[in-house]
Amino acid sequence: MAVDFNDWLKRREEAYRRFVEDIEIGYVDRDIVDFVKLVFSKKRIFTSSSCSGRIVVVDALYPWLREEAYILFKKHSPIKPSEISGIVEKKPLYRYWLVVSGPIIHFNLLSLEDVQRLLNVLRICGFKHSGVISISSSGIVVEAVSGVWTPFLLRDGEYIAVNDLSHIVEVANGILVEGKNRLDRLFKAFKELEI
Repeated sequence: MAVDFNDWLKRREEAYRRFVEDIEIGYVDRDIVDFVKLVFSKKRIFTSSSCSGRIVVVDALYPWLREEAYILFKKHSPIKPSEISGIVEKKPLYRYWLVVSGPIIHFNLLSLEDVQRLLNVLRICGFKHSGVISISSSGIVVEAVSGVWTPFLLRDGEYIAVNDLSHIVEVANGILVEGKNRLDRLFKAFKELEI
């Protein structure tokens, strides 16, 4: 299936407009702004969504659930135990999970040749779980995933599952930083990428 250049270009322009608006209102993850700007400086690629990695506390039966899950805390940078200790003290509806996730970026490209170049760079930079998720006339979508995703059970009903919140936060921050290091490697590699 061939990509319709005009449709692709229209989507690219719309994605860039949304990106600029999101910066203005403070919605964009600050740690990924320079990378997204770099991507938009390339001719045959753009991003439709991006996250540099984050730490969330969610109230859910299981940490991967979306429905019947409530995000209580979210931050794209390292955290302090004091930022979440108040949450852990209260009884959850389901369970409190602290979830650390690495960067995730959705790219839209014009050609399979460019997709191959991108996937090679992604794998070298530690995004080994990346791949094509959609091919249509409006572009080829690649999801870049670092594979960094770790849940910690904090509380299950009355049972407080963590004895040392400071240690959990220290480990979570280390995981977050590892994901951001992969994004830094990708940023450096993207500067050289002809796409």
